[in-house]
Amino acid sequence: MGEARDVVDRFYGSAGAGDLKAVSACFADACITVTPAGAFDKAEHEAFFGSFKAALPDAHMTVVRAVESGNEVFVSGRFQGTHQGDLVTPQGTVPASGNALDLPYADYFRVENGEIVEHEVVWDSMTMMAQLGVESGSRQAL
Repeated sequence: MGEARDVVDRFYGSAGAGDLKAVSACFADACITVTPAGAFDKAEHEAFFGSFKAALPDAHMTVVRAVESGNEVFVSGRFQGTHQGDLVTPQGTVPASGNALDLPYADYFRVENGEIVEHEVVWDSMTMMAQLGVESGSRQAL
């Protein structure tokens, strides 16, 4: 493995441990994270991830496949946890359901000088909402 994958593995380890400061330290100050819920600067990304960790305290990401090419890493994986607390997002709050979440995702990272400088993550919001028990037609969305 190269430096890029090492940084990505550090990100995943810190995320699984719920160490938001260590997660944030993996990202360059100018990094923008693009998600289905919007684009976030470093501080907004930390807050967004923190809301997921608060709502799903046992959440972790399992890497299924990872491909590293130079300073880029592509990952497919699963975000898993139990929805034990309210999930507060820019689009609204999803009340705790007690449901298990097993959500496939794909991540793209570009790393420079030991920091993530570009990050994009995709997931199927409809699958996530269904697993969390959000009713069809609800105004809540991610």
